[in-house]
Amino acid sequence: MDYIRQIRKKVGKDKIFLNFTSGILSSSGKILLQKRSDKGTWGLPGGAIELGESAVEALIREFYEETGIKVRPVKLQNVYTKYTDSYPNGDEAQVITILYLVQAETDVFNNNFSSDETLELAFFDYDEIQNITIVNQQHKDMIKDFFENNSPIER
Repeated sequence: MDYIRQIRKKVGKDKIFLNFTSGILSSSGKILLQKRSDKGTWGLPGGAIELGESAVEALIREFYEETGIKVRPVKLQNVYTKYTDSYPNGDEAQVITILYLVQAETDVFNNNFSSDETLELAFFDYDEIQNITIVNQQHKDMIKDFFENNSPIER
């Protein structure tokens, strides 16, 4: 079920399109961020859409895998398409991310959660986010747009 691994076997490290989904969980003026194990930086929880999955199905699966929190998407926030990213292994991609606002379906937030992809979870307000390293420009723009209540159509 690992679509990216199958494609990479065929194209190597060449730049490809990758389709992702991500979610913003907010509480008391703060949003949940994940400290990622791949780059050691902070970003919104989410991940790749697998073949046969909808964006919403991928969001629910990825959010749970990366946070331990079951969520329900409540609003399509925006689609972010004009971004490139590189990964520690040298892979290159133009990353398309479908961003949703989500609500937690479980009441418990375990700030001790960790996984292969997650080193730490924490809620941050916009000012606090200015003092941490965000994983890439796409995530910076998604976070900024959320706090500014902005949904530009050219992202």
